[in-house]
Amino acid sequence: MNAGYARVTGRSIKNNLKHQFLWDNDNFDTNLFWHPYTGGLYFNAARSNGLSFWQSIPFAVGGSYLWELFYETQPPSLNDIIATPVGGIALGEMTHRVSRLILDDSKRGWERFGRELLAGIISPMDLFNRLLNGDARRYRSITYDYEPSLAHPSLLINLSVMDRFLIDLNKNRNNFDWALSAKIAYGQPFTEDTRTPYDFFTGEADFNLIGNQPFLSNVSVVGLIWGKEWQTEKNNWLAGIFQHYDYYNSNPVVDGGKIPYEFAETASFGGGMLGKMQIGKTKPVHLYGHLYANWILLGANESDYFHVNKRNYNMGSGYSIKSSVGLLKQRWNIAWGFKLYQLFTNRGYGAEEIEINGLPENANADYVNAQGNKGNTLLGMTYFSIGFRLSRRISLNAEQRFYFRNTHYTYLNDVETQSTENRIKITYTLFDTEL
Repeated sequence: MNAGYARVTGRSIKNNLKHQFLWDNDNFDTNLFWHPYTGGLYFNAARSNGLSFWQSIPFAVGGSYLWELFYETQPPSLNDIIATPVGGIALGEMTHRVSRLILDDSKRGWERFGRELLAGIISPMDLFNRLLNGDARRYRSITYDYEPSLAHPSLLINLSVMDRFLIDLNKNRNNFDWALSAKIAYGQPFTEDTRTPYDFFTGEADFNLIGNQPFLSNVSVVGLIWGKEWQTEKNNWLAGIFQHYDYYNSNPVVDGGKIPYEFAETASFGGGMLGKMQIGKTKPVHLYGHLYANWILLGANESDYFHVNKRNYNMGSGYSIKSSVGLLKQRWNIAWGFKLYQLFTNRGYGAEEIEINGLPENANADYVNAQGNKGNTLLGMTYFSIGFRLSRRISLNAEQRFYFRNTHYTYLNDVETQSTENRIKITYTLFDTEL
């Protein structure tokens, strides 16, 4: 497409090899979603050729280094070399496992074509390699799988149509949006089987169809890396190490208003515990929940002052705490939870005068090398939801979310923002191995 950053020469490669890695100023979605998505392609290039989870990680790292040093003229990016491979592991392993469930080598005709196409949309590298080696058109009585443990996991997929009512509490204004939401729970959290990375994970994505919000407003993944289960007569517990990936994006609901929420947990790992308890014997109530505590290697959140090139957010590291508890009784489901993040931006883009007055007009945005405005941010989301199952596959759900951000700037005025979001959803259970 003749982009300036793509006009690679021997001189640009030589400069990149000599230059230090810098914090770059690309768009929020570019740095915090598309780079991890690309990392997932690198990861799945190896995964779809039969390599294991651990064996595929060097390909995500190597692919990222190759791009940063040889395939663009801009100086190599420090945040990209973290976001691409680490976020790529989460998105890559999730999409690889889901795509393998769709494939069926015993089918022919249009059904076979549809399965290959859908699996390829979810994981393009799996389709690419199946086209190269002939598996995409090869007939077998059973689907060949180099990793049999991926073939028949416990699986739940829910698709929802929802009305979103987003309110900027600072401006006391709101807007409506129509969106689709997809949720997946893969594998069994409570099992005595030998565990492998991501044999249990949950994923969620929201897509806006009508309204002024971004098409992709949320992607969240929590994947088990290592875990240990134990059981009592009525209780099940899982403790382990988990990888987390969160991406939340929104637009102002009114001109001149603050962005309701814009934050990401791109590279994050930590400990967690899941529990499920049965209360009562006749018509039992199931109490379930989770608690996670994570170290964030790379995260991001909206900045009120940092506007360099196309960037309006700070990056940094920190921690997150996530918890939820729910009750499931016959047709009713009630849940409450929160996600809390604190990010520290230690490398500002200049002294106090520069942060207050901005960069000089002749400053080259490619070489600013800043995480953002120096300071720290406490932000989070709390939610309450209630659902009623109308039939085996259809349910009606209502959810309220509350977002907040409190940013302390070292040289600038502190800022607080608050917003709420009401959701009404009709959910269809596309697949459930328990039904």
